[in-house]
Amino acid sequence: MLFLNSRMRTVAIIGGGVSGLICIKCCLDGGLSPTCYEMTNDIGGLWNYDANAVDGKASVMKSTEANSSKEFMAFSDFPPPADYPNYMHNTKLLEYFRMYAAKFQLRDYIQFRRRVTRIEPADNYEETGCWMVYSIAADEKDEVNERCEKFDAVMLATGHHAHPRWVTFPGLDQFKGEF
Repeated sequence: MLFLNSRMRTVAIIGGGVSGLICIKCCLDGGLSPTCYEMTNDIGGLWNYDANAVDGKASVMKSTEANSSKEFMAFSDFPPPADYPNYMHNTKLLEYFRMYAAKFQLRDYIQFRRRVTRIEPADNYEETGCWMVYSIAADEKDEVNERCEKFDAVMLATGHHAHPRWVTFPGLDQFKGEF
């Protein structure tokens, strides 16, 4: 990869689920230096079943099976084991994601239990295009111990299932049933 200077480009990746793993791998394949922030202590995102609700983290139900075949869900450079079922239970899918992460040593680039609090353009953004990523330990509530790191680029891989989206329309307040 050719850059204007010899410095390796840094990329912040927010989220260590399936998309986050793919982002890390693509960055490494492209000669970039990724740092992934994952607010939990494991990979897998919503496919990592958790009976305890965590604000900002989605989770499949305990009984969830994929509704796409393993061939359609497979990473192009890492097929699932042949003995895995065609439609995998979430536990098998998570095993597959863990095998993928191990094969390409992706966990080495993940900061577990770090929650990103904000992302802002750097002071010299107009010249550099850099971003400031602020994070705290996932179990901290206040931002006293907030850490700030500068990156050349940011990739959001947080998914869209973490926060409920409620429908609203005129007349909803008149509805007598449950919604």
